[in-house]
Amino acid sequence: MIRARAKFAAAVTAVVIAAAGLVATASPAQAATTYKGTVKAGTTLQPGDTVTSTNGQFRLVMQGDGNLVEYGIGNVVLWASNTANQPGAAAVVQKDGYLALVRSGRLVARWGTAGTAKDFGVRLDGELRMRTPTNGPLWRTKVAQSRVVSGNVLLPGTVLRAGAGSTTTFTMQADGNLVQYVSSKPVWSSQTFGNPGATAAVQTDGNLVVYSPDGGRALWSSGTFGRGAGQLLVQVDQNVVLYGSSGARTWSSRPVTGLLWPVTGTTISGRYGDDRGAGHVPRYHQGTDAPVKVGTPVYSSGPGTVTTVVRDNASYGNYVVVTYGLTTVLTAHLSEISVTKGQVVGSGKQIGKSGNTGQSTGPHVHVETRVNGTLKDPLSLLSFR
Repeated sequence: MIRARAKFAAAVTAVVIAAAGLVATASPAQAATTYKGTVKAGTTLQPGDTVTSTNGQFRLVMQGDGNLVEYGIGNVVLWASNTANQPGAAAVVQKDGYLALVRSGRLVARWGTAGTAKDFGVRLDGELRMRTPTNGPLWRTKVAQSRVVSGNVLLPGTVLRAGAGSTTTFTMQADGNLVQYVSSKPVWSSQTFGNPGATAAVQTDGNLVVYSPDGGRALWSSGTFGRGAGQLLVQVDQNVVLYGSSGARTWSSRPVTGLLWPVTGTTISGRYGDDRGAGHVPRYHQGTDAPVKVGTPVYSSGPGTVTTVVRDNASYGNYVVVTYGLTTVLTAHLSEISVTKGQVVGSGKQIGKSGNTGQSTGPHVHVETRVNGTLKDPLSLLSFR
């Protein structure tokens, strides 16, 4: 039974907000004033001022160097104004709907859209949003946190998302239940409701544990003690996975069955269907890219047969196609190929090593999948290891 589900009103992004950037050396300054949840329109955030989510898990800090930065769990930078060269700048939550960065009376940057604003706040999933007097969204950022490294705790109400705008979430509910939702439907839970104030700890010993509000009693655990410090990841394949210190999967909210992603890792640099612009042939990306260094092992996705082995192709470089029933998986730009055409491979057989061969913009593995000869999004067919 799932209770007290976290509810979020749908919001439409009115303006593309400044892209998130890396903050090289900046760290949150000591907050002069901390606003919890929201700050009223008409307020100026001076250097050191902070706006937090209602539980304090996400923080928007007006830093002394002029950079306005949102920090997530584990001090991860989720969004930044990229204005660290404007020391002493202040952020103004304007009543006309804009969030402005001002220094010495001069406008440095501005985000949002025109309208009547009530307040500006940080939500429990890290989203930054300006609201109207009727509490509707005037505009919002598209930010989210999907990854939590060991040694951190999910506080009551905190929501992790597979990506900005994703409907795959992992929520430490206020009622004490840790729940995964996909398109607002619960697909997994710790069954620990009835413990309001409980928290979830991603421990350095490799265990994911839901603790009672006083922290003295474990209500649920992943049973992965001893696997070492790793990370918890809400993945784009609609699974929530705990990884140990070796990078291997130790627990997942949903069973990992069927075909697997050909490399160890979950980072994606290019997605299926991306428009790569005029001049590219094909213009639309036919696969999904994994940005791994040269020499990274590339594995079979399951038991199958190697049906194609090609070296020195002008576009794909060195590539291999393995057939699994009606599905084929192509891995390209390899530096080495370890199999031959017609070879039968088992699940997890190393078929080559990643590289930078062919028409490649840098070291990565390009993955294409087809079902009955028709191109499909690899992330809709393959599960991360």
